[in-house]
Amino acid sequence: MSPAVLFFAVFAIFPILFGSYLSLTRYNLLSPPVYVGFKNYFALLHDQKFLFSLRNTVVFVLGSTVPIWIGSLILALVFDSKVPGRTVWRALFFLPVLPPLIVVAVIWKVILHPYGMVTAILSPFTGLGEIPWLTDPRLSPIMIIAVNNWALIPFFAMIWLAGLAAIPDELRHASALDGASRMQTFFLVVLPLLKRTAVLVAALSTINAFQAFILQYELTPDKGGPADVNLTLGLLIWKYGFQYLRMGDAAAASVVLFAIILLVTLIQLLLGRSKY
Repeated sequence: MSPAVLFFAVFAIFPILFGSYLSLTRYNLLSPPVYVGFKNYFALLHDQKFLFSLRNTVVFVLGSTVPIWIGSLILALVFDSKVPGRTVWRALFFLPVLPPLIVVAVIWKVILHPYGMVTAILSPFTGLGEIPWLTDPRLSPIMIIAVNNWALIPFFAMIWLAGLAAIPDELRHASALDGASRMQTFFLVVLPLLKRTAVLVAALSTINAFQAFILQYELTPDKGGPADVNLTLGLLIWKYGFQYLRMGDAAAASVVLFAIILLVTLIQLLLGRSKY
């Protein structure tokens, strides 16, 4: 186990500890860190850009978790039923998961061009020759959430499918013999047995949403625009560290983000704990 433990210590534990130390310093990457205590954390409380990015992150998390939970579960239930050619359909729906997210972002950046394919399809119905999908402050956050959900729903559907496959068919047949409808069978038999799977889906999707960076970096103007409506905490941390050379502030924001993710995940795990 030593090689795995050493790898984890070097690439996980050490960065966390070193980042926590940097959060207590003033460091611009050009001179040695200077210890300032908790000043960086207090400064974040009055930093409007940080507070605005925190709000954006919460909105993105809400838009990228609940729809994913529901959409991926519905998709899994469809594929779990006896749909003709379901093996082929599963493969097709899983394709968005295969390319890296940066590739997905580049493709959708072309598709969502003001004169791109989506605009061309909708123009006969809207009468608009140009639709600023990614540059309008109202449309842009919605489209980024839509692209994110499009890319991730198939992945989480596979997790739900694994959970559904672990449920014995005898339980469903017994429920049907007792006179339960398909809806009753789902809510009273299937869904309770998917509790552990639901906790896993909720935790993974929430962690991923809080760490949002790639889509906001690639799809938006000015890396988080327009008017910073897509500036998430992950993107702000990058800007603090490598654009503004405020590595201490970047580390402090990273620690805050880590604490938020840890707290939310613990709450989800506690709520999902079995009573038995």
